[in-house]
Amino acid sequence: MPHDRPMTPGRVEWTQYPGHGPGTELFGDIRGLTIAELGCGNGDNLAPLAVRGAHCIGVDLAPAQISRARTRWGHLPIRLHCGDARAFLTRTRPLDICFSIFGAVGLCPPEQLLPLIAQHLRPGGRLLFSVPDPPWLGPRRAVMRLADGSHVPVARWLSGPQGWKAAVRAAGLRCLHIEAINAPTGGDGTCCLLVHAQKSVGASDA
Repeated sequence: MPHDRPMTPGRVEWTQYPGHGPGTELFGDIRGLTIAELGCGNGDNLAPLAVRGAHCIGVDLAPAQISRARTRWGHLPIRLHCGDARAFLTRTRPLDICFSIFGAVGLCPPEQLLPLIAQHLRPGGRLLFSVPDPPWLGPRRAVMRLADGSHVPVARWLSGPQGWKAAVRAAGLRCLHIEAINAPTGGDGTCCLLVHAQKSVGASDA
């Protein structure tokens, strides 16, 4: 029986609409950089970074997601950790880039997670994340559908552009850009906020 061919990475998807909005190009030249995704899911957004020469780390709280990522991308040099993003950050080496796509940023209290990210970024390191942009704000209870079709209850912290800008600054990061990405034609309003922040070059790392 023939072996299955390894999957080919696509592009980084910042929105819930494949092929819509910015992609992998937001990272720039990442060869040799250490990049962590907090809430990596099935690893599809780490794979295109790994093939571009980055040292990739994926973290997810759901064992099923980590298992799925290993199945899909075990042929690529991606290190995967099952556990809470905050616990991971307390023991990781300094990171060049940290990112989250509807992941830990927004699912963990920002006043807890963002300072930890800032602490463990190298000077000049960057944080990129996409989060929902609904008409209501504040912490909410929700149900998240995983890639395997199962559902898990989650708490989600929702904020607007100014709220995320303030949270990033309170964590000690410089907010470079916040973009509201509209849904594609036929969609409903704004599909997400994309936030790009950076640690000061003069700041110390963990």
